[in-house]
Amino acid sequence: MSEGSDSENAAGAEASAAAEAEAATEAALMAEAVAVAYQSEDEEAPEADEAEGGQEEEEEPAEGDPEQQGEGEPEAEEENDAMSVENESDSGGNPEETAAADRRQATKKELTTIIDKWEQQQTQNGYDPVPTLRSLAEIFEREKDVYRRKDPDPLDSRHPYRADPSCQYGLLLKLLFRKDTFMGKLLNDYLRENYFSRQNVSRSSLELNILACRLILEIMPGMETSAVFQTAEGDGTINRIYSWAEDSIEPLQSYATGLLAEAMEMNDIAVNFRDQNMRLVPKMIKRLHMLLAISKSAAPEANTSLHNNSADSSTAGMLSWVACASNVSAPQSPQHNGSGLGASSSQHGDASNMSILFENSRDAFPVSRYYKRMYIPLHPPTADTSQMLIMRFLTSLGEYQEFLAMAFENNVMQLIFGYLENLDRRDTCLAYEVLKYLASLLCHKKFALEFISHGGLELLLKVPRPSLATTGVSIAIYYLAYCEDAMERICSMQRPLISELVRYALWILGRCHDSSKCHATMFFSLSFQFKVILEEFDAQDGLRKLYNVISVLKILDPSHNDSDNDSDINEDVECASRQMVRHVCVALKRYMEAHFFYKYNSFLCQHNAASSSPSSTHYFNQNPTVAAKLTFDQLHDQIRTLQEHTSIRAHWQPVDQLMKLGGITMLLRIIAFSYDWVNSGRSETVRSALDVLSVCCIIPRVYVVLCERLLMLDKTTTSGFCSVLGAAAGEITSDAEVIKSALAVLCHCVCSPIIRKDSGNSLIKFGNSSRKNKANHKYAEELIERVWESVCSNNGIVVLLSLMQTKGPITDADCIRGMACRALAGLARSDRVRQIVSKLPLFASGQLQTLMRDPILQEKRAEHVIFQKYALELLERVSGKTKPLKNPLDPSLSNMHKANVIAQTRIQYNKQQLYQLIFEHLESNGLSQTAQMLQREVGLPLQTPTTRSFHQSPFDYKTLPSGSGSLSRNRVRSRMQDVSAAIMGSGDLNRSFGEDSSPAGGASGSNAAEGVSIPNFGSLNTTQTPIKIRRTERSSVSRSIQKPTIESGGMAVAQQDDGQLHPKRITLNTIVTEYLTNQHSLCNNPVTTCPQFDLYEPHKCPDPKPSRLLSSNYNLTSRHARTQAGFNTGRFDRRYVHTHFSPWRSIRSADYEDLEFTCCDLVGKYIIVGTQQGDGRVFNMNDGVEQFFSNCHNFSVDAIKANRAGDLVITSSFWRTPTSILWSIADDEFKLKLRLPDCTYCEFSQTAQDRLLGTQNECATLFDINAGSPIATFTPTIPNLYTKNRATLCRTDELILSDGVLWDVRSGKEIHKFDKFNQCISGVFHPNCLEIIANTEVWDLRTFHLLQTVPVLDQRNLTFSPMHVIYGASLGADRDHDMETTTYDTSFNVLDAYDYSSIATIDVKRNINDLSVSANGSLIAVVEDYSGYESKQETYVKIYAVGVKKSERSEEEDDEEVPESDEDGSDTGSENTFSLGPNFMGFPNFMRNLNGSDNDDDGDLEEEDDDGDLLDSDDDMDDDDGSDIGDVGGDFDVFDLYDQGSSDD
Repeated sequence: MSEGSDSENAAGAEASAAAEAEAATEAALMAEAVAVAYQSEDEEAPEADEAEGGQEEEEEPAEGDPEQQGEGEPEAEEENDAMSVENESDSGGNPEETAAADRRQATKKELTTIIDKWEQQQTQNGYDPVPTLRSLAEIFEREKDVYRRKDPDPLDSRHPYRADPSCQYGLLLKLLFRKDTFMGKLLNDYLRENYFSRQNVSRSSLELNILACRLILEIMPGMETSAVFQTAEGDGTINRIYSWAEDSIEPLQSYATGLLAEAMEMNDIAVNFRDQNMRLVPKMIKRLHMLLAISKSAAPEANTSLHNNSADSSTAGMLSWVACASNVSAPQSPQHNGSGLGASSSQHGDASNMSILFENSRDAFPVSRYYKRMYIPLHPPTADTSQMLIMRFLTSLGEYQEFLAMAFENNVMQLIFGYLENLDRRDTCLAYEVLKYLASLLCHKKFALEFISHGGLELLLKVPRPSLATTGVSIAIYYLAYCEDAMERICSMQRPLISELVRYALWILGRCHDSSKCHATMFFSLSFQFKVILEEFDAQDGLRKLYNVISVLKILDPSHNDSDNDSDINEDVECASRQMVRHVCVALKRYMEAHFFYKYNSFLCQHNAASSSPSSTHYFNQNPTVAAKLTFDQLHDQIRTLQEHTSIRAHWQPVDQLMKLGGITMLLRIIAFSYDWVNSGRSETVRSALDVLSVCCIIPRVYVVLCERLLMLDKTTTSGFCSVLGAAAGEITSDAEVIKSALAVLCHCVCSPIIRKDSGNSLIKFGNSSRKNKANHKYAEELIERVWESVCSNNGIVVLLSLMQTKGPITDADCIRGMACRALAGLARSDRVRQIVSKLPLFASGQLQTLMRDPILQEKRAEHVIFQKYALELLERVSGKTKPLKNPLDPSLSNMHKANVIAQTRIQYNKQQLYQLIFEHLESNGLSQTAQMLQREVGLPLQTPTTRSFHQSPFDYKTLPSGSGSLSRNRVRSRMQDVSAAIMGSGDLNRSFGEDSSPAGGASGSNAAEGVSIPNFGSLNTTQTPIKIRRTERSSVSRSIQKPTIESGGMAVAQQDDGQLHPKRITLNTIVTEYLTNQHSLCNNPVTTCPQFDLYEPHKCPDPKPSRLLSSNYNLTSRHARTQAGFNTGRFDRRYVHTHFSPWRSIRSADYEDLEFTCCDLVGKYIIVGTQQGDGRVFNMNDGVEQFFSNCHNFSVDAIKANRAGDLVITSSFWRTPTSILWSIADDEFKLKLRLPDCTYCEFSQTAQDRLLGTQNECATLFDINAGSPIATFTPTIPNLYTKNRATLCRTDELILSDGVLWDVRSGKEIHKFDKFNQCISGVFHPNCLEIIANTEVWDLRTFHLLQTVPVLDQRNLTFSPMHVIYGASLGADRDHDMETTTYDTSFNVLDAYDYSSIATIDVKRNINDLSVSANGSLIAVVEDYSGYESKQETYVKIYAVGVKKSERSEEEDDEEVPESDEDGSDTGSENTFSLGPNFMGFPNFMRNLNGSDNDDDGDLEEEDDDGDLLDSDDDMDDDDGSDIGDVGGDFDVFDLYDQGSSDD
């Protein structure tokens, strides 16, 4: 081929000028390059024929795909080439790779040389850029050919260097685009028709324009379209290109059409040049018709010539259809073409142009069955080149409505059919462009319907595969699925055709480029709603093929994160993979929702089959063919209904297959991995995955998968519910739709019914054995308990609680609160959750009732009603009481308890008083005879003035002069309507009836209840009625009356009176009962057992007597007297002592140069202080003088702690590089003993103190101090991830608490994981070793129950004193170093360690960095930080004496910004506060041996109190507790302290 081309070009060179010779050389080089592009595929042809014959091939990507089989070796070769270019010195290797590297380097050097030469010469007058442009065009065409041979994705619009970093083509584009001067000349000057004339050169610029257009088209894949044509619009370049495309010679006309195609991709340009497009589009369509007609007519002759091996005769056949001269020159001679253009007519010019195109077609491509064309080159321009560029121009305008009429007028449908008929699998490049144009037209419903009615679908399915045109088919079927009317027509066609359509789309899913897979996936996601497509998809195992699209992606494979695989994936590949995951998740969502619609419709048909309504039966029996689109609420309501009617061991084919494939686990992994994804479709991906899980929750076996562990990218494991809860908490994205979808999954799981209704008929129910039902019920309970445990262990309670209080986004907040409340109500069916929730402030403090009052957005009242419904359900489950309320906003746990007491109270009154009131009422209305008759029958005493006056007293009591009392009473009565409703609904009303109409056998009991007639109402006997008898009678009557309200029948009529058939009927008894009940409800402390109510006196339950112990809390005389009487008042002494703190000694950082204190620890008579500069300094507390110091860390010391002996100190610094170091103190210096890297905090063991417990994030490590090696490491299975986790040991060193997880030290096993209710503080052990305090929550170590919450401890670090008090302070050392706007707390709280009651809140008026307590609790040291706006930051270590009142001078000094100090650094006015004994600051002997080896009273006190005092009641406290304060020293007498404050008592 190349020899014939060389001879022809040589003949042309002899008759032409030097420019023609250069053009001939160019054609020869290009022909040779193109010949290399079409490699022989002898072995692939039979396989392709088999594929065309309709045999279905396997799904594996590497089998049966000729394009992909030969793809690996070129990729590897090009990657090696790229490495050779970067590393030129590595020449020793494969000779082929070395040669390729040399060639690439030579090409790069050639490009650089050409550009440098252009830069030197382009400023000269008369410079000719034609050779430069020709050379550049040849270079880029050659490298583009190599790039195209790798079969890149034809729809990939990225820069070639990003698509394939190893390709030379992309690298050369980057080098060229750095030359701004050249690119400006190319896009502006070289496209002008008068370029040479402007330089006073008598020469045509036609050849320059052709080369400029050609070069621009070659480098267009790496250029930004907007940057190219933004300036071209203003200077008339686009108008010039329009004129070339409309009427010019080839190849300028085709190249100009290609440039217009790129320009029309911008909407602004397409709109601005609408008129030109309206004129040009019909011409282009007609030109395509002409080119297609010539090609079709020449096809039979070409086939004949193929058998005769005569290419010349084929070319002659084509040229015979073109009226042109026999001496037409090649297009490489623009000058000759220009002269011919002026001498011939328009028709002759068109024919000449076409003849040039077909002649180049003969020279460029041999007609042989052994060549497969992979792309259409731009040079030399052929007929296919012209058609390709015209198609691209029409494609860019196909979506505009105004050009649709032209498509119908010019018979574009026939044109497209002509291109798609009888396609050759070896050459489908042009068909691919046609299919893209078809896809742009299918956006219009009219064209899509016409296309299907003319048999277009059948033609699409005949496009051979594998081929380039298959990518175009994927776009076309996607646009067809986008039009629902078109899909309805397709679904009404014959079943084999639909089956072939699904088979074709599934083939694309497994064998084409990523873009084609995306289009095929979107086709299925749009067409799953049609039942016939769904059935065919399942019949051809479509779910497995759809799942395989994402199962092989590296971003979802944890193994790809290994070090040897990091280079296999780049940012673009990862982004493309995420988009693929997004489309597949959406398709799976549509797939499951379509299946669910048909399943729910089938359930309705079965459920209503036995319905008495024929209309409903007829409606549900019809077979829908299109799935309806359901709203979010409708979908999940129907899921709830199906859950109730689905067996616990049920199977459903779509869910079963998805679980078999591992799809549930894959979806959970997608949700978990999406934390690190940053792309626009992340929200849709996560939401779609969650929606799939919601539908799958119909089958209970899915819960097991949600509870299992998943392998993450960092080799850690997590639970499926952990990912779902993270999405619900907004950790992945704050999109409200994602949060609602995650909450829906949680609701379907935790609210799943345990007892399920059988969806079958009654015969099936009777056929089931009771043993099987019991087994299913047991399995259901175990499964739901496992779900509850998994949700709780992943901190589901705190997530749901936070969502119940959310206020944003405001449009969805009410819906989110309702769903979170429903999930928590379902979770509260668990005993453990119910116990925990009942102690939380949201319920115990009435916060939930505040949320129930008003919606966040008034327009969302419907969602707020749902929230109220589930909030009441939650309250009922937490309180254990069911209370029907008319006002659902009133109840709290305390109010519900009060209402429950009132509802259980037996309302009884003296009937003689009622008769007396009736008698007086009759007399006041003039019914004297009736009144006298009543008086005689019931035996009322004669009316006396005293009785009348006493009778009026209660009514006088209720009536106030201002009238406001009656209004208030009415409001109270209205407010208590719900209480009366509870009473009447729970049987109290029935008990009232029982009192009026007791059975005959109970007459004696009634008489006994009424008692003897009392002449004086002022002395009523209220102790006549035995409570036991009344309780039994009440229960029996209640049962007999409540039964008819449930099931009515004749038996109830026979047993009950007429009045009892209507318990809601108003009677006098009900009025009086409600009146007395309302009185009872006004009591502050109602009781269940009450005496007879007096109708003449307002009722009030007795208030509890105040505790004498509480009143004697701060009264010295009372406490002293009780002590003498044998009572234990040590606790109240301790409370009084800890309300007074007096500054005793201060150490100022200002006395030292560049020093800032951060932490401290009291050790004997010394105090060890850590500094911001990393020093550890030791001060004597008696005189405030520094003893010695040492530099411990390069950064600030954040924690410092000494052992009891004072010879070992551990310092910690977690700034930059977390490190903890153990120091031994000897000879007044710090000596390094052990370094613990990566430990943010360390503490000594409690007993022997020969071990260290270090904290490393969520892990805890136990070290042996003597050996210097780790003993054990404790890593939680499910970490809580507290930000300020500090591992700690219990007092006996048997338990470890780290990251909210309790461990057994000896076995190393995890005992229990406490629920997380805050993000920072992990918790500490109480000294009694029976409780754990985690922020505000107090947990019982014996039962793991939540005992109570202490709100005052929120975000407080706790320090325990030996005097049985707790100090809580928010420490500055625990805050982030880089937070400049952190709000510091200037006070610390003092709490009683017995019941966590608050003793005092001490405000030091400065920020607190650390707090430490002395060994005997008599002194505390506080590191205070003063940061003023106008003053320098200064820190103090201030030591306070516990139990000592501040003197007036110390109070004045404390109010100053900087307290004055004497020369030794101590406060001048605080020395005389009290006198220190010789052993006051010395270590007590009992602290050296905590096990009690010494007989000191304090040692006994500490051990005995921890075991008994802190656990027993106030009356059982040890006697030693009263001596806590006297242990501070020989001269420190507690009664001296009391005497100082006796005037205040």
